[in-house]
Amino acid sequence: MVEFALVSPVLLVFLLGSFQLAWALHCAASVRWSLETNARNIMLNPSTTADQLKSAMLTQLNGIADTHNITVSLTADNSTPNAPVLRAASVYQTNLMIPFLPQQALTFNAQTEVPVP
Repeated sequence: MVEFALVSPVLLVFLLGSFQLAWALHCAASVRWSLETNARNIMLNPSTTADQLKSAMLTQLNGIADTHNITVSLTADNSTPNAPVLRAASVYQTNLMIPFLPQQALTFNAQTEVPVP
């Protein structure tokens, strides 16, 4: 009983921390997937704006990730005249809150390029 009383708090903090980190990674992967999925729609409609892209992403991510912490940008890259592309990028920020440890801010960046006709 004494050994369990000494080890259980550490084990509990480790388990909760592992769950928090796994959830943050899952949300970041979902944001990346949503960015790549919705960026493909730009090939069909090149006049899509960053706000429209973000709106489509937030619709997909409703209930998965904290949609208030997602920023989306869309920029044109015409450095290669024969192959213009649009660069879609997202930033997802979340806090890692493990009991008895200081709060850690995590930032996940994702980027994809889409050819423009």
